[in-house]
Amino acid sequence: MERLLSVLVGAGGGDVAGPDWAMGTLRRCLDGDPVAQLPFAVRAILEDRQVDDTVTTMTVIHECGLPWLTPHGHAWLEHLMGPAPTVLSRDARPPVTEDVSGAFALQYALCHDELTSLPRAACARILPWAPLGTVDDLIDAGRVTRDDEPWKRRSDRREQEYLRARLAPELVDRNTAEAIGWRQFLQRQRFLAGECVEDEEGGLYDLLQRAAEGDTSVVRELEYALPRALVLRLRHIKDGALTGNWEPDVLADRGLWRLMSALWEPKAAVQPRRSAFHAVAALRHAYDSICGGDLKRARAQVNRFLDHEEGDPLQNAEAWNMSAYLALLDEDLDSALIALTRVAGFQPAAEPNLDLVKRRRATPRNDRPHPSNPYLELGLPHQSAVWKQRYRDLRREFADDREEAARLNRAMRRIQQAEQREDWSDFFVLPLNESVFSLPDDPPATLVPPVEPMPRQTAPHDPDDAEIIRRRAVADLLPTLLNAPRRPDHQHRTTT
Repeated sequence: MERLLSVLVGAGGGDVAGPDWAMGTLRRCLDGDPVAQLPFAVRAILEDRQVDDTVTTMTVIHECGLPWLTPHGHAWLEHLMGPAPTVLSRDARPPVTEDVSGAFALQYALCHDELTSLPRAACARILPWAPLGTVDDLIDAGRVTRDDEPWKRRSDRREQEYLRARLAPELVDRNTAEAIGWRQFLQRQRFLAGECVEDEEGGLYDLLQRAAEGDTSVVRELEYALPRALVLRLRHIKDGALTGNWEPDVLADRGLWRLMSALWEPKAAVQPRRSAFHAVAALRHAYDSICGGDLKRARAQVNRFLDHEEGDPLQNAEAWNMSAYLALLDEDLDSALIALTRVAGFQPAAEPNLDLVKRRRATPRNDRPHPSNPYLELGLPHQSAVWKQRYRDLRREFADDREEAARLNRAMRRIQQAEQREDWSDFFVLPLNESVFSLPDDPPATLVPPVEPMPRQTAPHDPDDAEIIRRRAVADLLPTLLNAPRRPDHQHRTTT
């Protein structure tokens, strides 16, 4: 006891010395016997001191059995300082007026595994000061929720951002996520922005990227990786491919178009009026039919597209150009000329085709070269650089088909001759602009799961956090000193 009073007097050299009367009382007690005013003086001094001083003093009070606490205060201090936490009824625990910071209630709940039943009123008092790890404990226990807005109760900006990410992730922006190192949020944002995302093979974003590229083999894996609501959406996409019918919100997601196109094999001409996706699909269907040699199917699709005059002008130009090519193959040069005249005024790339048709009209029928574009016969765009490999692949595929082999050889020779002369003017240019036939590279945004709360970054039930709470609870018992004081010279020793 004497050592404690000496410490309190010796630490009073700064702005937190304590009232003069209290310091004087401590010095008189050190010079003689304790006086009745001593507990009052200790309390007055500790009210101006740090928590550590208060805890040290309360520890001595507990160890020495000093009669300075009310019976309730003694029971509370025993709970906090004893070797094992005692069980107290709810009525026997400190009221709000004594447990002003909620530290005792929190300490008791932690010791007895009662976080889930901690009163919400106590949580409100705890949030401004509790260690961040303990706030996480309360979040995990369901006692602190988004409605509590705990980020508004913290003074540290980083903690504010962290708690917002834990409970209201939709309120977090990219800069905040970078500041707190939230990798999952940033990965999702980069994917949605169309940026390169590093993900392990078979990871969610790897599967989504492959789906966006039209890889149908990942659909089954995605069903295991996506939440239930998105699994149902993915199945609707698969089911729609059976008939070419999808809901408007699916059609609006351009990041799904490659997957939808890969899943869907149109059995008849596609109606381009139905949506922007169907318009592109119709154009590609016509082109694929031409490259595949199915000219009847190609004509049906082109004619369906030409009825869609209010569509994209660039797409319409390609449709008229394909119509001219099909007419050229039939030696219907008048129809080809009419079609190209409509295109050339809008698309300068069609001028060589218009010149080709005009030259052909002026050439005797028996002197005209073969009307087809040999690149298209190989299933490639005009002047494709990979025609040789394509030719070899097709020759192997049709090794036993003499008629097909003869067609392929004719196309090969025509391309070789054009390259030797560096003159491709006898070949009808199709497509005029390959990008018009291309599907978008957008990410499949509607298959990306919603942002999830940031995973916990603190250790659960951290002993260091528990010690901070205990010390805070001990310090909060200071007002219980001398609520009903007994004489310090009866029954207990007060000096050492």
